[in-house]
Amino acid sequence: MNYPTKKLGEVLDYEQPGKYIVNSKNYSGDYKTPVLTAGKTFILGNTDEKENVFPAEKLPVIIFDDFTTAIKFVDFPFKVKSSVMKILHAKKGVADIKYLFYLMQTIELNHVTHKRYWISEYSQLEIPLPPLTEQKKIVAKLEGLLGKIKEAKRLRAEAQEAAQNLLPAELHRIFTQRHSNILKNVGMSGKSAPVKTSADKWEEKELGEVVSIEAKKNTKSLPYVGMEDIESGTGKFIGSKEKRVVRSTTSHFTTDHVLYGKLRPYLNKFLVSDFEGHCTTEFLPLRPDTRFLTREWLAVWLRHDETVDNIMATTIGSRMPRANMNLVKKFKIPLPSVAEQKKIVARLDSLSEKIKNLREYQKSTASDFISLEQSILSKSFQ
Repeated sequence: MNYPTKKLGEVLDYEQPGKYIVNSKNYSGDYKTPVLTAGKTFILGNTDEKENVFPAEKLPVIIFDDFTTAIKFVDFPFKVKSSVMKILHAKKGVADIKYLFYLMQTIELNHVTHKRYWISEYSQLEIPLPPLTEQKKIVAKLEGLLGKIKEAKRLRAEAQEAAQNLLPAELHRIFTQRHSNILKNVGMSGKSAPVKTSADKWEEKELGEVVSIEAKKNTKSLPYVGMEDIESGTGKFIGSKEKRVVRSTTSHFTTDHVLYGKLRPYLNKFLVSDFEGHCTTEFLPLRPDTRFLTREWLAVWLRHDETVDNIMATTIGSRMPRANMNLVKKFKIPLPSVAEQKKIVARLDSLSEKIKNLREYQKSTASDFISLEQSILSKSFQ
């Protein structure tokens, strides 16, 4: 259906933020009133100012950023932090404010003649303007569809969180059931299935009995590993294997070691390296006694949340906390047979790969949702 058109400036009135601009001196303390700032992200924070808050009886409105053209539908009392923002009101009996808000999200400017977009560009644009009752019907249909997308986003966010928690949950299960000869294997469905282990209960030894710290000064030209080269919590190497010389003293490591980051243990940085290299002295090269444990099993134990918490409890220093390895070496590490360690590690690797694939798929759907929203909005106003 072809609707009559009007210029946006004929159906929207605007006012400068003026007295609603927050007093920066009071921008702290007991937060009460939301403060909107310029830019793509509007809600910046809150203020304890009580005077000159935008009155509830004038709501809802559209907030328009004159520099970025970002818009926000606002139906709550607020203050603003920038004078470049305009407050837009729909003219009563002519236009529905939500209809205009959704329509404005479909507008793309092909050229910009002035930095003050509202005055020079937006207000001059011709828009389709059906009768007010039809505008409300369009809004209702739009919100129904967009509500379904919002729910799909919520479910995707829950799925992302569940995927992120799968591995920590499995590690917790492994170490809390270490005295049993039956471990429950959790699949991607979240259901548990029993996995037979050896009939013997797991042995425990102090870490210092089965792991030695070999912080030997490096003298070779080798790849370098700094704290920034290892991803927190995963042990993934994200640096370069090119040979690199650094001025500071470094420690030599080989493929017999597990690197453990003693600085800020909550970062949970470790590396089961597949190359020989040298590292910052903030990493400790740990050599496991292969009669009792594999490097991979040591890494599994180090990444376990309970281990991280226990190591954090030993730290010295508040600004730059470092693990007290004299205490850490006294920690008990559970030791199933080496064969059983390898089975559990293989299972965890398989689970990690599935989680990685799931999260990559979930990430790809985020752009699909954005495209779908834009498509729905565009078709609604064609």
